[in-house]
Amino acid sequence: MKSVNRLLLGMLLCGFAYGCSKPKTDKAAPLNLVPTVKVEQPALRDIERIIAQPGAIEAYEQTSIYSKIPGFVQKWHVDIGDRVKKGDLLIELLVPELADEHSQKVAQIEQSRAVVHQSEKLITVAESNVQSAQDAVTEAKANIDRYVADVDRWQGEMNRLRGLAKDGVVNQEVLAETENQLKSSQAALESAHAAVKSKESQRLAAEAQVGKAKADLNASQAQVKVAEAEEQRLASMFQYTKITAPYDGAITSRNVSTGDFVRAGTGNSPEGGSSEASGGSPMPMLVVTRTDPMVFVIGVPEVDAQYVKVGTKASLRLQALAGREFDVAVTRIAPTLNKQSRTLMAEVDLPNPNGELLPGMYAYGSIELNRSKVRAIPNSATVQIGNRMCCYLVENGKASRTQIQIGVTDGSWTEVVKKESYPTNGQSGTWQDFDGSEKVIVGDLSEISDGERVALDEGQAQQPKLTSFKAGHEVAATTR
Repeated sequence: MKSVNRLLLGMLLCGFAYGCSKPKTDKAAPLNLVPTVKVEQPALRDIERIIAQPGAIEAYEQTSIYSKIPGFVQKWHVDIGDRVKKGDLLIELLVPELADEHSQKVAQIEQSRAVVHQSEKLITVAESNVQSAQDAVTEAKANIDRYVADVDRWQGEMNRLRGLAKDGVVNQEVLAETENQLKSSQAALESAHAAVKSKESQRLAAEAQVGKAKADLNASQAQVKVAEAEEQRLASMFQYTKITAPYDGAITSRNVSTGDFVRAGTGNSPEGGSSEASGGSPMPMLVVTRTDPMVFVIGVPEVDAQYVKVGTKASLRLQALAGREFDVAVTRIAPTLNKQSRTLMAEVDLPNPNGELLPGMYAYGSIELNRSKVRAIPNSATVQIGNRMCCYLVENGKASRTQIQIGVTDGSWTEVVKKESYPTNGQSGTWQDFDGSEKVIVGDLSEISDGERVALDEGQAQQPKLTSFKAGHEVAATTR
């Protein structure tokens, strides 16, 4: 046994001596520490994104019918489930005092119109009086001219006779008689002037009477207008005794019966219940619902809101109709976002000519966002850092973390809109469009650092696992 052990030990010593004495002929290959990355260029693609959510179909309109005036229900013509057309008579009310008041106003209109006719006649009479007074003034003025001529004649005769009387040719009796004629003519002239003034006063009084008659006419015409307006108001109020349908629809609630006294009410109370709620507030007499079209509301997330427009394709699937799908389009969108859910309310109208759709039906709605020919990169090429969306671009052999603006994503590809670029002259960064020449790193971006030197995958069969290094670490490139 000892001899065998010695033999084995000798063989081991010889092998060790041989191995240690072997000369070194080759150097060890350098270790490759530069990560090899795969890149994609933003190519033009068609991206489709589906926004879907469950909900309930609602009626396009629902109107609670109240009475404008208090009265008694004389007759109701429709009941729950009845289909109505716009303008159809729904309920008739009995308000007798309103009819009497309306008749009274009609009579007042006739009375006011009679006063107007009388005022027009008085104006005609007053204008005739004015003309008569004007004629009298003209006549009085003509008398003045005649009396002035008489005064001048007797004044001349008086002057002539005075000269003859001094010569003794004419006796004093003739002179005295002529003087009396002169005084008579002067008195007549003064009377004519007074008559002109009197006639002028009469003319002014007649003109004033015309003005008064015209003012009375205006007042009576105004009274007619007031009476007509009041009659029209009462006629409009009387029309409220006949309540009609505001649009085509169906009756979904009736809360009155024949003989019920209803009060005037306002608001939009929920359907159902008695004619008065427990608090004394009036309930609607009827509830009319428009069921063609129906409405479905889809909440669009804030990030997708800018891509939803009126006319965007949508679809609805209804379980109650054996999963039947309806191809529709967005009919209207709200101009603001919901503050709580941060979503945009998009309404979809759904035609319902046969009435097979009922308010409250469960539906699953979806909106299709189609972005045609937009530049996109794989989702694995994007990373969110804080509230910023970024990617890594290969620039000058190094990975450059770049903030980007994205659009629609379909789960595999993401639309890229803008990239932030920093000039080398120290100026602030600017947003630029993607032009398709960018080399975007794809893969596990958690192993990439900003500014790290990388090597491009030139088409290897298998992409090696990325290894993270500190930014700016210089390593040797892999050669194959």
